[in-house]
Amino acid sequence: MNSIVVLDASFVLKWVLNESDSSKALALLTEWASEGVVMLAPALLAYEAANALYQHVRSGDFSADAARQSLTDVILKGLTFDFSSDLALSTRAMELADQYKLPAAYDAHYLALAEREGCEFWTADLKMWNAIRGKTDWVRWIGDYDSVDSDTSPNASDPNNA
Repeated sequence: MNSIVVLDASFVLKWVLNESDSSKALALLTEWASEGVVMLAPALLAYEAANALYQHVRSGDFSADAARQSLTDVILKGLTFDFSSDLALSTRAMELADQYKLPAAYDAHYLALAEREGCEFWTADLKMWNAIRGKTDWVRWIGDYDSVDSDTSPNASDPNNA
């Protein structure tokens, strides 16, 4: 396994929210932490996580204090943030967004970062996964965690059949 993985907000929020596949996200967190894997994300993740947690406050699911603590918990789980000011990453993100017909270029920053680092990108974003699955060998769907091994394609399972 590469010593770096790129994670998106949909994945890391499962560490603090009780959602489907939260146990898989926590198991991978434990595995990666014990193996010394660098969990990398563009700075964008902090903004997306803050917004998602704020939406839980707005809907009454979380108190503001619980949301603040959850955001702190996500950021302190050992994430390394890429604060690159290199326009090449954003340019590549736009190209990838166009290539995969993504509705927004900001999500493609995760792809561009993983591509630049030559590592896996893990997501729990079904729209992103559906746009990309089967087109790369380095994008991983959280739902495939149980089946990911050296003999199984990461694109083998279909989250739509769940």
